[in-house]
Amino acid sequence: MRGSRQRIVHGMLVAAAVCAAGATAGQQQDSAGPAFKVVGKWGGVGTTPGKFGGASLGLAVDKAGTVYVADSNANRFQSFSSKGAFRKVYAVPTDGTTPDVAVDADGNVWGTTQVNAQVLRYPKTGGAPEAFATPKTADGIAVDADGNVYVSTSGDAIHEVVRFDKTPTGWEPAKTWARGLQAPGDIEVSADGSVYVADTRGSPPTVKRYDTSGKLLKVIRTLLPATAGAGAQYGIGVDPDCNLWMTDPGQRRVEKFSPSGKLLGTATSGDMLATDIAIGPSGDLYVFDVYGPSSVVRFALDSSKPATAPVPAKIVVSKGKATVKYAATGIACPAEIDATASLTGKGISGKAAVKVSAGKTTAIVIPMAKAASGPATFKIVLKTNGRPTTESRAVTVSAK
Repeated sequence: MRGSRQRIVHGMLVAAAVCAAGATAGQQQDSAGPAFKVVGKWGGVGTTPGKFGGASLGLAVDKAGTVYVADSNANRFQSFSSKGAFRKVYAVPTDGTTPDVAVDADGNVWGTTQVNAQVLRYPKTGGAPEAFATPKTADGIAVDADGNVYVSTSGDAIHEVVRFDKTPTGWEPAKTWARGLQAPGDIEVSADGSVYVADTRGSPPTVKRYDTSGKLLKVIRTLLPATAGAGAQYGIGVDPDCNLWMTDPGQRRVEKFSPSGKLLGTATSGDMLATDIAIGPSGDLYVFDVYGPSSVVRFALDSSKPATAPVPAKIVVSKGKATVKYAATGIACPAEIDATASLTGKGISGKAAVKVSAGKTTAIVIPMAKAASGPATFKIVLKTNGRPTTESRAVTVSAK
């Protein structure tokens, strides 16, 4: 054991054992995925603007790239530019813990507070926050594309997610939206309409995926150990490709899963103890690192280390065309993705603009300007949700 740290869970300070990083017997193994590198870091311990009072249990990023942090121990919310420049403090009228933060499509900032089990909405236009009541605690929060607000709440025999339905004039009072949870925590909404809820107690804890009506679609097992009592503390996020990310404090990393629960890759930085994660519109990761100390760490795709393209090792060129079966395994949305594929080598040259199917295998046809036999490099640049992602693989070309 590396020791223990204290953290906030449902507004209470509890001891959390932290294990050394490393593989755990019986857990899933990492598959090939994009490499990430640290490109920024900001924060530190303090109460002045831009600093944090300790652990943050909630992060969010809006469509413009602004980063919002639930400064959980300092009873406030803060916003920053994508590069960490401080922008604003959102004050909370009463004392208490602020577990999570979200932002809607109109630019309103939403946050949860443990005092009086309230949800606060900070209007984009400014002014005092509007308060909404939840049945018990107000923990995780998320807002869907239609403006409906989802909040996890627990206490006594209640462990559920409530929804505040958006109306033309505001929001209706909280209504139960999903039950069957042991200890609901963080909530995120995907671009495909799925709603993910971290159920923090279990053997192991899970993330449950629902449709917008509250129907359970999938239970995703985390790589965390079995829990008891208050449950585990971990945060979740969803990237623009509709993949699920979650923090793994014991393994000192964050983990990327497909919507079906397949582990696709990881990212880490030193002895990082991550409490939450949010993903920006460009695909950058923002992770709150308690050991930072108390800092937001920004990760970006490392373009110098492109992911391996899932294609056959041998490619045949016939009648001046190469047909390559490519599996888009790390992308869940949109259903069809624009891409540029190429084959290059000594006496080998071909390039094509193509469309590939998310989560499926697509037969890519590349017209060849030169088609000798021999070693070559297949490269595909995927224009996923407005940003390029590169994959490549060394192959052998057989020209007929």
